[in-house]
Amino acid sequence: MNSLIDPLDGAQQRLVDIVWSTFAEHGAFPAFFYVEYLMRRDGYDAAAVLNSFPAVGTLLTRGYRAVGWWGSSHNPDREGPVSLTMAGLHHVHDDRAAKEINDALLAFMGECSRAQEAILHSPFTMPHVDVSLENYVKTAGLASGHVGHVAEMAKHEWPGVHYSEGSGAGRLGWLGTAEFSTVEEYLAAVDAALSPPEPSAALPYREPRALLRAINFLDVTSELVLGRPLVARPPMDRSSLLALAVEDEAEFQAGLVVLTEVLRDFDVPGSTPPSGLGRLESHLIAQLPAIDQAAVQQAVQSLDQIRILRNSAVHPKPSPRLLAAHQALGLAFPVRDFTAAWDSVRAHAERELHRIQEVIQAARP
Repeated sequence: MNSLIDPLDGAQQRLVDIVWSTFAEHGAFPAFFYVEYLMRRDGYDAAAVLNSFPAVGTLLTRGYRAVGWWGSSHNPDREGPVSLTMAGLHHVHDDRAAKEINDALLAFMGECSRAQEAILHSPFTMPHVDVSLENYVKTAGLASGHVGHVAEMAKHEWPGVHYSEGSGAGRLGWLGTAEFSTVEEYLAAVDAALSPPEPSAALPYREPRALLRAINFLDVTSELVLGRPLVARPPMDRSSLLALAVEDEAEFQAGLVVLTEVLRDFDVPGSTPPSGLGRLESHLIAQLPAIDQAAVQQAVQSLDQIRILRNSAVHPKPSPRLLAAHQALGLAFPVRDFTAAWDSVRAHAERELHRIQEVIQAARP
């Protein structure tokens, strides 16, 4: 089921009802201290209830959920507002006003999405794609009495619309499109777009020397087919790390450093980009016109995830590229089991190096 529309428990529903009733009456979201007081009278911990709402999103954000608030997750700002999203309004039962607001916001987001089509006719100058909320409500015949409510809601509906309170206008938000017939369709799209992908299946790695053999076979094949070796061998004491298991993060990072250096130092003509692995694809295509270009590109991109993973030790802040690298290499984020993670990295590297070796051999003149 879509976690955003799954039924709420009693405490969650009570909090939504408190926030909605205040918003419906005053056109503004209540402060946390007010919500906390009413929830405490009913025997609930408001902060705990806030954190109990299902959220979809990445590690880069707190995510999208039925409610939002200012402050940290476990310590909301007492004077900051507690707001509802369209997912929150979805859980307001038997209230015509809540449905009208959601429907109006859904229609407004669709108009913001359609406004983006002006870009197709203006490849060099950014066209005006902002949509005035008030003007749209008037021309579309929507319930004008809810303009203020829709505007306040729009400020928190970042997946579907980026709304500027100053200009009173919006444009398409985080989603690639926001044209949906029902709120349920919209929330399903938000859930699908923001839910992190499942990591690739961890590959089995049973032979400690498999990666070293793959590197050696690729080097020999390159020399036989292209007339030059590919691998600049590191000192023996360092290359031996590729055949050893690891037990902790320090050993995991040490292995990544060696493997990254081997890939970086591939002996490929040229200097741009600085990494030999980065130059490998174009070099192979130039030397072997019959080579399977798609297979080479896929293998190089997969191997480059190891570099991104290695760089995380220097720049540990999560980023979309780092999360994608973990996913591509079959790793959980963050890594907890470094022994299993190293085996998965080696298995992926061995597979891609073997893939490159095979396509070089297959494309030999």
